Amino acid sequence: MYCDSHSAICLAKNPTFHSRTKHIDVKYHWIREAIQLKQFSLEKVHANDNGLDMLTKILPLEKFATCEEKEGLVVLSPT
Repeated sequence: MYCDSHSAICLAKNPTFHSRTKHIDVKYHWIREAIQLKQFSLEKVHANDNGLDMLTKILPLEKFATCEEKEGLVVLSPT
């Protein structure tokens, strides 16, 4: 799984309790166990290489076009 948040990756890999993370619901802690069991891994992807930003953020037109290209989307012209 790719993630552009270094903090999220560190939090998922480090099973120690942090006072700042006490608000995270217990049902989401399964990811730590899954990573320890090597069911999947988290990898850092640079924000400039993350084509899925277009689904989660407001982007300038140039960045949106780059995301479309990275994800292989084609814009159809109206007929």
